[in-house]
Amino acid sequence: MNVSLRQLKGFLLVASTGSFTRAAERLHITQAGLSAMMRDLEAQFDCRLFDRTTRSVVLTKEGYTLLSPAETAIAQLESAQAAVKLSTSQARHILTIAATPVFASLYAPEICRKFALANPAVDVRIRDVPRGEIQSVVARGEADVGFGIFLKETSGIALQSLFNFQILYIAPAGSLWKGRRELKAGGLRSLAWSRIPELPLISLSPEIPVQQVIDRRLQDAGLQRTPRQTCNNMQTVVAMVAAGFGAAILPSMLLPSCPSDRFDIARLVSPVAQVSFYRMTRKGHVLAPVAAPFIETTAEVVQLLCSSQPVHL
Repeated sequence: MNVSLRQLKGFLLVASTGSFTRAAERLHITQAGLSAMMRDLEAQFDCRLFDRTTRSVVLTKEGYTLLSPAETAIAQLESAQAAVKLSTSQARHILTIAATPVFASLYAPEICRKFALANPAVDVRIRDVPRGEIQSVVARGEADVGFGIFLKETSGIALQSLFNFQILYIAPAGSLWKGRRELKAGGLRSLAWSRIPELPLISLSPEIPVQQVIDRRLQDAGLQRTPRQTCNNMQTVVAMVAAGFGAAILPSMLLPSCPSDRFDIARLVSPVAQVSFYRMTRKGHVLAPVAAPFIETTAEVVQLLCSSQPVHL
């Protein structure tokens, strides 16, 4: 059986008006079209639903039997339709973002503040989740967009590079440049990998992709450094450096948490090393229109807060 909502509405209108003509007018179709719909409905139920004369149209016994279920079905379907429309409307005004705790804490407050000035009706919700969970959160539809440093595209996930973070050498204030000539590049002093000082290194855990890039660069420069300590969180590494336990090699994403009065910071060169920062979405998923201006705002805020180093868009 393939009874449509339109057929049931037509049936109820004919029953209530007692006229194919008036019912057709209210449905905005021709009388012939309505008659064809009712003949098809009767064929599906294998019975006559109306007794038709030249003066009136009345329900048969079978038609009366169908009347109450049809009214219930119409009411339930219209209620479900209204609920779906409400849900869709609300979804258009909610934008859920997944990001690592580091990026969320350093950038999300300013991104959300600036975005809200131009888009006050959009409710932005930030989900700060561990790096390895962002893909699955986006894939399950629990976030519209994910942001982070990722090196491989996974099944069902589309990555788009937004900009690059450069790799920096971060040391306690006063521990760099002794006996060296300072170079300026993009607002940061430059330091060759081969000239990294003999300070103990505070590193990220070796399974973290950013650390793997750093380790390859150290190896290429012929530097064998055993980390004094390894951490899982970049901000923990920065805190250990601030406390004087050593230096660190980290992406420039951490610049907002490294004030110049507490740290000496250099852009590592020869060669320059960068890690891409990605926007992540589900493949085949059409983003809400509000996502594009949020992504643009994200790039603008990163440029602003990392203004002492070049950000490549």
